[in-house]
Amino acid sequence: MRRSYLIILIIAAATIACLIPPGVARRSKNELLFTVWGMPFEDNLFRDGYARDFEAQNPGVTVQYETYPDVTKKYFVWHLRGFGADVMRLPITDYHAMVSIGALEPLDRFINDPEIGMTVADQADFMPSLWDALEIGGKRYAIPSDNAQYGLYYNKTIFDQYNTEHPDDPLAYPDASWTWEDLKKAGEKLTIEDEDGEIVQYGVDFDLWAWPFMAFLAQAGGELWDEDQTTTLINSPEGLEALQFVVDLLPHAGPLRSADLKDSATGPDKFFVTGQTAILLDGSWRAPFLELINPDLDFAVAPLPHHRERAVVSGSVLWAISTHSHNKHLAWKMVKFITNFEQSLRYWDALRVAPPSRLSVVRDEAFRSTRGIIDERGVVRSPAMPRDRWEDRGQWLLYATTPDPATGRMPGFVPVTPYQKDLEDKIKTMLGRAVSPDRKQPLEDLLDSTAAELHRIIDRDRLARGEPAVRREEGKR
Repeated sequence: MRRSYLIILIIAAATIACLIPPGVARRSKNELLFTVWGMPFEDNLFRDGYARDFEAQNPGVTVQYETYPDVTKKYFVWHLRGFGADVMRLPITDYHAMVSIGALEPLDRFINDPEIGMTVADQADFMPSLWDALEIGGKRYAIPSDNAQYGLYYNKTIFDQYNTEHPDDPLAYPDASWTWEDLKKAGEKLTIEDEDGEIVQYGVDFDLWAWPFMAFLAQAGGELWDEDQTTTLINSPEGLEALQFVVDLLPHAGPLRSADLKDSATGPDKFFVTGQTAILLDGSWRAPFLELINPDLDFAVAPLPHHRERAVVSGSVLWAISTHSHNKHLAWKMVKFITNFEQSLRYWDALRVAPPSRLSVVRDEAFRSTRGIIDERGVVRSPAMPRDRWEDRGQWLLYATTPDPATGRMPGFVPVTPYQKDLEDKIKTMLGRAVSPDRKQPLEDLLDSTAAELHRIIDRDRLARGEPAVRREEGKR
């Protein structure tokens, strides 16, 4: 399916493609091109681990390893030139766009092959909501690698200091029993202002991007999309409740709201790591980086608070095969290798940025500690998590894949739809407008206008394909 994000990528890719000569040499039947993106130290896993071990297990096979900072644009360029990597690391946010232009090979014939495929039990081992979300038109085009999750980081020292100073009004550490009211109350109590009214300690902080709103929407009982995935439902009573909760938390949050600034020297995580913030809402990838920057920071992580529903927003990295691969059977063999139990556990053991997507791995005792990565110079690139830190730093990750006793549903959900990236971009803009001190537009109108902007994109694309615009109910314009 076409969408604005896809059009932008195609234009950018076509521009770059004009500068690239055609006629990339065809690889032999025993050669694979393996492409990823990531930090340089991740080469220790992808190149020195996955690629070299696959070669060792398959004598005569050569794996050419390449890494790029913006791998998706590279994939689009290659596809336009009739070329593609055999084994592709792919962000899930780009999955629908890649499928829509025919860049990914359907994997069902490999998955269901009685000799080289995956058993029914193997398929059921992947997080169900993630595995099911990858099915498009009855076909699956990728295998999930991990399941990055959103959680609640808290500074134990700040909580302890508060309780020492307020023995008659203590605050318990966050845990799975926390509700929205608990989070809001803690944010208020742990915010400290100086004599001039300037905040010197923030109660709650988070980057202003789509994930907080999507989590709160789901916790309020709302949905992002209708069944056809052509109408967003964010402009609902639950959406208003979620947006209002974001606004209510902000008086106790840090001064920078934009996700564009999260990698700067003054983003919300920087205030947390220096001990200026009590509670930080952030992803599973944040823990090892906090430990690298400030090994003495006494923090722990808890599941997100709940409201009517228990819900944890999450994402994923995928492994796919290009439709232009000339070695698809061998490529499938490698995809299956790097997503099996042992290599999935190895992923967590080395990087600890996100739990693997296999349920058997996160429920295994070996998941409860990691060795990390130390480079050839003895420099720690990914810190280890010893077993005695599991309760503080890792146990919270089980919450997303543990069925709720009341409903039987797993709290974890992965937003994957054709227009998901467009929606998340619009949500980010909406949140910036919602928290602006100059905002005059009511939150209800802001939700309606955001939904309307997204619907115009969807209907424009439909009309370009010769399809009618979607007929929507009043209030879902």
